Amino acid sequence: MATTAELLQQYLVPNIAPETLKELVSLCEMRTYKAGEIIYREHEDSTYMLIVHSGQVDVQYLHANGRRETLDKCRTGDVLVWSALVSPCRTNSIGICRAETEVLAVDGVKLRALCEKDTAFGYRMMSNIASVIRRRLQAARREIVALRE
Repeated sequence: MATTAELLQQYLVPNIAPETLKELVSLCEMRTYKAGEIIYREHEDSTYMLIVHSGQVDVQYLHANGRRETLDKCRTGDVLVWSALVSPCRTNSIGICRAETEVLAVDGVKLRALCEKDTAFGYRMMSNIASVIRRRLQAARREIVALRE
């Protein structure tokens, strides 16, 4: 089984400086969720960034009529709850496990402090998060277009 350090370099940012990697590992814990379990809800405080290690999580948005719509499916290596790094650090979607899922949880407050301390790492981390946000916006755009057709 891969170590937390190996998972972080594989899923998050490759080639992390050894001292930064050691500090980053100390911010992490592995969590397991059951199929059908809601990991997070819309408008909650984002205290942890989550990275899917195994399983699958549907990222859903709540319509005004109360219906949930799946706009993204996160699998191994995908980042969930990127909002733990972006002010105001509140979730903007719902995460529901399709199957038993294991995630690597990274303390958001301490991760933001580490990004400020090691700006080279912080830049690479935030570039990764920007890519996640871009993918989610593209998924939302596809859904809007499909609704109007």
